[in-house]
Amino acid sequence: MALALVIVLGIVLISYKCVFVRDKSREGAADVPMLPGEVFIRSHMVNPDGTLKTRLLPPRDDGAGSAREDGSLSESLGLWLLYLVEKGDQPLFRQNVDVLKQRFMKPDGWIYWRIGGGKTAANALIDDLRIAEALYLAADKWQSPQWRELANTISRSVIRRQTVGGLFADFYDYESGRASGGLTLSYLAPAVLEKMRLQGLISDSFYQGMLDFLRRLPLRQGFFPYSCEIGTGKYLYHDEINMIDQLYLVYHRAQAGIPSPQVWSFVHGELAGRGILYGRYDARTHAPAVQYQSPAVYALAILSAIELGEDAFARDLYYRMIRLQIRNPDSEVYGGYVDGNDAHIFDNLLPLLAERRLYNEGILH
Repeated sequence: MALALVIVLGIVLISYKCVFVRDKSREGAADVPMLPGEVFIRSHMVNPDGTLKTRLLPPRDDGAGSAREDGSLSESLGLWLLYLVEKGDQPLFRQNVDVLKQRFMKPDGWIYWRIGGGKTAANALIDDLRIAEALYLAADKWQSPQWRELANTISRSVIRRQTVGGLFADFYDYESGRASGGLTLSYLAPAVLEKMRLQGLISDSFYQGMLDFLRRLPLRQGFFPYSCEIGTGKYLYHDEINMIDQLYLVYHRAQAGIPSPQVWSFVHGELAGRGILYGRYDARTHAPAVQYQSPAVYALAILSAIELGEDAFARDLYYRMIRLQIRNPDSEVYGGYVDGNDAHIFDNLLPLLAERRLYNEGILH
């Protein structure tokens, strides 16, 4: 599909500005220029069946005589659907809803977290909620009740199978018929929970209970816990902090009007002091635990800054993020966040979503 794109190059802007590309391949497509990241994804990261690749490089032998099985992830599909709503690309959104129904979802709304290389028997809470959120947003944007009903079907599956002890569980194993015993805290997304409440799928008290739970999260050494054990209420903290988890919590709390001053101050301090956000930090010393930067970390920080009304900081984060992107229009992998010869779809989808939102909010022009 991606190789068949017929594109017309638009205006080339200097420095870190975009080389915009217009998609002339689909009748009725949104008349919105493709950002460089979308060019890369549609040219290099789409499988023949319309699913998204997990990595740029093909599966390889793992050294033990078997191939690495990347498959395609419901996480990728959900982020892609959110981006297509943000862009206003109804035809491509519709195509990917078909991919959802034909490849990922059972008729009762349960979604495989990975397909390809053998389907798994588990779903993933955050991915199902993200897909439902995209469908609710699309239904409102394009007045499409069928997408709202599909979102309701997915939401009902999550509520029926993954509410345990007043909390959501990380996943539900379809074969065993059991939910997990823990909740990864970054999985709770208040924006879609509010949609569920408005649809009458969860009660006002349950929704408020989830917000109160997010609001009361106890910090340790200035960082949020990673997960909560359902039943005991015990929190798990990591000695090495993954900034993806921390920033998802900052972002989701911000969506609900809940500030996260300590973690957010740490983000500000890192950008002001080091000029860099690293992927992981030592919880005790707050020193970088790795030397790599993650485009997805910057993207989540950008989305958080937008929610918090910090437009200037969002721009600063953006210009730091795109230093990691291939911006040479003559490059074969133009628009990609490529590390060596490989690229991960997560580190390309989240930055693309953040960049489009920056334009839609008028923070970038």
